[in-house]
Amino acid sequence: RQVFFFASLASLSSMMALVAAAAGLAGPMVSLPRPMPAAARPAIARISMQLEPSEEVSAAFRSLGIGEDESYDGIMAAYETLKAKNAGNTKAVIKLEVAKDRVMDHRLRQRMSGSLKPDRKFGEDLRPKDAKKPLITLPPFLEEIAELPKRTYLVTNIAVFGIFGLLPVFEASFVSSSIGLNFGIAMFRLYNRGAPDTGNDEDMAMRPVNKRASFLTFGICGLATALGGLLGQLLKPLLFFLSESAAISLGASAALCFACSFFKVQGE
Repeated sequence: RQVFFFASLASLSSMMALVAAAAGLAGPMVSLPRPMPAAARPAIARISMQLEPSEEVSAAFRSLGIGEDESYDGIMAAYETLKAKNAGNTKAVIKLEVAKDRVMDHRLRQRMSGSLKPDRKFGEDLRPKDAKKPLITLPPFLEEIAELPKRTYLVTNIAVFGIFGLLPVFEASFVSSSIGLNFGIAMFRLYNRGAPDTGNDEDMAMRPVNKRASFLTFGICGLATALGGLLGQLLKPLLFFLSESAAISLGASAALCFACSFFKVQGE
């Protein structure tokens, strides 16, 4: 019996040793990291290079006057500000458009690669959407000489020309003064509409005279004054409460206001 007991105990010890070895309990096993395959290294290097801004993209950031970590709102705000400042300068606006597109493409690549932190604008607003059509559009043949005014510009013109145009209503002797003042204001507003804004009155004064724009400005304002005065005379029966001179002044003022609000003479 003792011999059988020791033999069984030896067999049991051998089985436990085999099980421990099979389960990895016989000794600690250390797994070393596998080296990166040589074929994968160039691909990873190319991806890293693509995420870094190229010289053209860096130049686009500088053109917009923003940093390379600027947000979507900051990029669009800088673009809109510079576009408004260079209104009328087609070449400058095209360069700004190209710079903005390069920055947006770079941001989109970063977004798709996962290297850009989540931004509610990127990945959502960069998807192609149907542009909202304006309520009023100009015919193609008028795009060279006409442009829809901004709301603030139009309201300012209506207020200025309305005030001076109503002067003859209170005093008939102000007809010539009213028309003359409105004619000068219309010449100034129309000639400078769309011209590059330097932000400096001295630079504006030193700007060379555009002969073509000056000729068009004088012709448009002169024609508007004549047609507006004629329209005032024709509408006099309807404006029976006004004198003839006041009707002429209002007609001329309205025509000059329309001319400097919707026409443009500056351009390439």
